[in-house]
Amino acid sequence: MKSNILIKVFLVALIIFSGISCDTQGFRDLDNPKYMLTKENADMSLMFTSVIIDYGRGYIGGNPISQQGTYIKYYSTYSNLAISGALNQFSQSINDNPWGAYNTSISRVITLENYLEELDNPNMTNNLAMVRILKSALFMQMTDFYGDIPYSEAGKLAISNFELNKPVYDTQEFIYKDLLATLEKEAPKLTAGVATTWSNADLSYSGNMDRWRKFAYSLMLRGAMRISDADAGTARKYAELAIANGVIVDNADNYIMRTGTSTNPDERNNYSSWLAGEGGGDPERYVKLGQYFVDWMKNMKDPRRMIIFGGRLNEDVMNITASDMSGHWRVESRWNWNLDEAKGVPHGINANPSPTIADYHHTYTSPNPYLFINTRPMEHLTASEMLLLIAEAASKGWSTGSYTAESAYAAGVKANMSQLAGYSGLLDHQVISDKDMDDYLAAHPLGTGVAAKKRLAEEMWITMYLNPSEGWFNVLRMGLDLPPNSTLAGFTMPRRMAYVNNERSNNLDNMNAAMSRRGWNLDITRENEVQQRNWWDVTNKQ
Repeated sequence: MKSNILIKVFLVALIIFSGISCDTQGFRDLDNPKYMLTKENADMSLMFTSVIIDYGRGYIGGNPISQQGTYIKYYSTYSNLAISGALNQFSQSINDNPWGAYNTSISRVITLENYLEELDNPNMTNNLAMVRILKSALFMQMTDFYGDIPYSEAGKLAISNFELNKPVYDTQEFIYKDLLATLEKEAPKLTAGVATTWSNADLSYSGNMDRWRKFAYSLMLRGAMRISDADAGTARKYAELAIANGVIVDNADNYIMRTGTSTNPDERNNYSSWLAGEGGGDPERYVKLGQYFVDWMKNMKDPRRMIIFGGRLNEDVMNITASDMSGHWRVESRWNWNLDEAKGVPHGINANPSPTIADYHHTYTSPNPYLFINTRPMEHLTASEMLLLIAEAASKGWSTGSYTAESAYAAGVKANMSQLAGYSGLLDHQVISDKDMDDYLAAHPLGTGVAAKKRLAEEMWITMYLNPSEGWFNVLRMGLDLPPNSTLAGFTMPRRMAYVNNERSNNLDNMNAAMSRRGWNLDITRENEVQQRNWWDVTNKQ
């Protein structure tokens, strides 16, 4: 005991002696205001980068391929890795995943917006505009997935002193009109030549305000056309405004998420690493192209087959274990690349359509592994999408500047073909020539009336191949008639995602109010809930 006391006395003396003998000027300097963290000197650029990454990478891994991509026939498989999409069966984990953005990207972007509003620095006008544009992009995707959602009170838990922990659900109509009004207000504030302190943190456009402005007006055009069947007047106003001010019409301006060669899966292309079975998985993990999709492209003699179609394993390749398939995936000589023999997997199956796993891989065409490389950027908003929307607007008789429906349609098709053919890493034979493009357009002109509407819907479907979630939204909105994945009664393509389990536990009253407002029974099953239409997904397409 005595020894312990002596030790304590010694330590106290040492501390006192140290305090007397050392130079404390450094500690006193910390009282200087220039060393204190304030709103004025806080560096929020990393949070801005985080929001860009959250939006750019979307929701987890291969979910858009395994679900929305199989909904709309790009892919098919008998494996349970994509069974929710292949058979339109409900998967709670995939369904609930996008909602997680409320705790990540949406929470961050609203915190960042609040910080900039309180800072009220006129030199950060560009910064605030970019944040609000990203916020609009995030909420547009969220409402497209779920319909009526928390919006005006969402993501404000921390900045409301934890009072807004049960946010109300706003209608999709209100959300879309507010998003479009926000873009109308913020896009003109993006001033080229005015420095933004976050240029180095801007993984999208490196502080290029001209490109950010095109992105903002492109989001506006996407949103306007999405609601064009539900509210034609509002849609026309914003579509014409967006086109007049300039949307993305050149692939150099596409909004993409760049990827890298890092071994960190969060830095690679989500879809590429998932399709390659990285992180484990059975050989059936190698999802194949869907039968309807393959047959359609072959019948159309679409030159994009060169880029989209992979091969079928050569018949002398018999080792088909998970580890073997990883070794075969990007070995050119082990695949049969004959486009005429390409074959897609039937839709709506849950058993191997071939006698063996080896036969499965010998018979059916895989996605192109040289298109799905880990360093390929992830596409979110492209010139081809915008040009096809301009063509649609022109076909409605709306003002589209120098574009006619026919010229925008042709430019949109060529932009998509050029985008696909322009990726690095493709094989030597995977090219699309100018003649290929011209021949395709000559064989498949836009037409007029119902024929033009169908042509635009088909081209948008192909254009969105690398963005399956947006592909699903456009198939629903444009009324593209695709065959069902299952012949079982009640198994039709879902039209939205169901509200998540967490809301049923933590925000039930507001969720029920939203469901009642839509006229849904509160005891509706989630399998039936996903069959209900969002506000913009009207029955009678215009």
